[in-house]
Amino acid sequence: MQYFRHTECRDETGGGVLNARCVECQANLPVGAGRGRPRRYCSRRCQARAYRRRREHGPTSTLRRIQDLPAPIGGDPRHRLVSLAVELADVGGLDAVSLRVLAQRGGLPAHAVYRHVRNRADLLAAMAEQITATRPPGTAPLPRDPRQRLERLAGHEWAMYRRHPWLLAILATDRPPTGPAVLAMVDRVVAAFTSAGYDPAEAFRAYLALSGYIQGMALLIRRDPGDTTYHAWWSATVTRLERTGRTRDRQWLAAAGQTRPDTDLDTWFQFGLRGLLDGLLHGPAR
Repeated sequence: MQYFRHTECRDETGGGVLNARCVECQANLPVGAGRGRPRRYCSRRCQARAYRRRREHGPTSTLRRIQDLPAPIGGDPRHRLVSLAVELADVGGLDAVSLRVLAQRGGLPAHAVYRHVRNRADLLAAMAEQITATRPPGTAPLPRDPRQRLERLAGHEWAMYRRHPWLLAILATDRPPTGPAVLAMVDRVVAAFTSAGYDPAEAFRAYLALSGYIQGMALLIRRDPGDTTYHAWWSATVTRLERTGRTRDRQWLAAAGQTRPDTDLDTWFQFGLRGLLDGLLHGPAR
C-alpha cells in the first residue's frame, strides 16, 4: 500500500532532485537543477485536480490510500485497462483515474494506452458500460408485474451507485454514454412502464422521473465511508442546531438529528421509491 505523495531522492553530489514523483499521479518528474522550489506536479492537469480536491474537501485533504494494483495480464487489452480503471475509481474516485496513471499501473507506455482508449471520455464511457453490463450473481428473472419489476430495476441501479459512487458523475449528465449496456438498462425500465399502460413517449418521461429520483438520492451516498471527519461534522452540526434552539420548533429537524445517514440512507431511498411508484403507476398521464 502507498500514499500518493511527493517523494524524492537527492543526488549525493548536490546536483538536484532525482526520482521525484508527482503528488497526484506518481509519475516521475524531470530532474531539477537543484534551485528554487521543488516541482510537485507533472502537469497542469494534476495541479488542477489537487486544487479541486482542496476546494471541495478542505486544505488538509489528501488523496485516498491507493493499493498497488497488479498489472492486468491476458484477455482483451481494452477490457483489461477498463477493469483496472474501475478498480482505481472504486478506491480513489474518478480523480484517481487518468490515462497517465492507467499506463503506469498497467505497465504500458502511454502511447500503447491510446491504442485501446481514445481519450478520457472514451474511458469513462467504457467504465460505465462495463458496470451496467454486469448483473449481480444469482439474479432471478424480472417479475412480470410492472410494479415489482420497476422496484427490482430501481434497486439494481441504486446498488450500482452504492458499489461505485463515481458512476453517478458519468451517467447523471445531459450527455450520458449510449453504449449497448446503458441503453439496455433504459430499455428495461421503459418496457416496464409500457406494460403498465404508457405509450412509448410517456414511458420515457416516466423513466426520466424514476431515474432522476434514484440519481438524486445517490448524491447522498458518501464517497469515502471511512472518512472520520464526516462523522465529526454530523455530530457537531446536530449539537450546534440543538444548542441554538433551531430544532425546538422543527420536529423534523429534531428527528433528523437522531438518524445516521450512513445506515438510514437505504431506508430513505425505499420510502421515496414507494411513493414515487404509487404516483407513476396510479394511471398513465393523459
